Amino acid sequence: MDLKELVDAWRKILTIAEKPEPKEYMLLLRIVISGLFLVGIVGLLIHLALYFIQGGYGG
Repeated sequence: MDLKELVDAWRKILTIAEKPEPKEYMLLLRIVISGLFLVGIVGLLIHLALYFIQGGYGG
């Protein structure tokens, strides 16, 4: 696929795309924020687990 075909494909996608309703936008925002929060919690739990497995700092 060359650059011209790629730009044409993007143009088709943008002409079909519609702005979401406020209710749909808020739902998507809640889902994204929940996902970020979940990933953060998992990262914190992994960090704490490794901290205690290794004996803590200075241990």
